[in-house]
Amino acid sequence: MDGTSTAAREHIELMRARIAQQTALIVELRQAGQDTLEATRRLALLHHALQEMQMLMGELVPTQARADFKLAN
Repeated sequence: MDGTSTAAREHIELMRARIAQQTALIVELRQAGQDTLEATRRLALLHHALQEMQMLMGELVPTQARADFKLAN
């Protein structure tokens, strides 16, 4: 895997980790009986950003590496 592919994969993994953290926060807020509206909106934005990154980065990497950038949801 070349440098571009490696950097792109690392960035996507970082975004996936941020999504997991935000999801955990929403669970905590719900359990505490607190408002989750802003946290849910942020989660939606993170998902959208990840999809856009995967689409754009997928175009930059060699064809054989593109499968790594598809959604894992």
